[in-house]
Amino acid sequence: MTFVRGGAASVVLNVGGARYSLSRELLKDFPLRRVSRLHGCRSERDVLEVCDDYDRERNEYFFDRHSEAFGFILLYVRGHGKLRFAPRMCELSFYNEMIYWGLEGAHLEYCCQRRLDDRMSDTHTFHAADELGREPARPAGPEAAPSRRWLERMRRTFEEPTSSLAAQILASVSVVFVIVSMVVLCASTLPDWRAAAADNRSLDDRSRHSQPVCLGLTF
Repeated sequence: MTFVRGGAASVVLNVGGARYSLSRELLKDFPLRRVSRLHGCRSERDVLEVCDDYDRERNEYFFDRHSEAFGFILLYVRGHGKLRFAPRMCELSFYNEMIYWGLEGAHLEYCCQRRLDDRMSDTHTFHAADELGREPARPAGPEAAPSRRWLERMRRTFEEPTSSLAAQILASVSVVFVIVSMVVLCASTLPDWRAAAADNRSLDDRSRHSQPVCLGLTF
């Protein structure tokens, strides 16, 4: 590799903090395409197209990737068993790591391929349903325009007290009813009120009925 300092015999791959030392000769025919591309780098730009950063003095190349996933991939390419998903790691995330390093889904063991296919199918279905739900509603005909404007005006009248004179009047009336309801509620607890209510049953009925009416008109 021409860009390696002083013809060093080895380079260091730093993947997510895990360091691996490889010989220059091994790089040339390394089974992972991204790693083998380091052998042909001729300039700093070439190197930074392959990795995220590098230390020329130490011949160390940094990859901001999942270290555990790379460990599983490295064991596989070195001939230690079949490629399986790393524990506690999403299948799609592991697959993205495989693609990054230059492997394909066919390198996975059959059972893991099935899991990956199922997860990709579920993800596709979820996104398709989400996109369908985001489709803008079809514009209604001209006859629906007045009703939409009326509904919007009513909504603003009730929800935005400063939007119009009618909204201000409605808000003021609501405040008055709240105050009246609070006064009636407080007065009904006074001893004089209770004595008068005992003598005049109709007064008690009116006070009991006035509270829900006021609250109902308010809300």
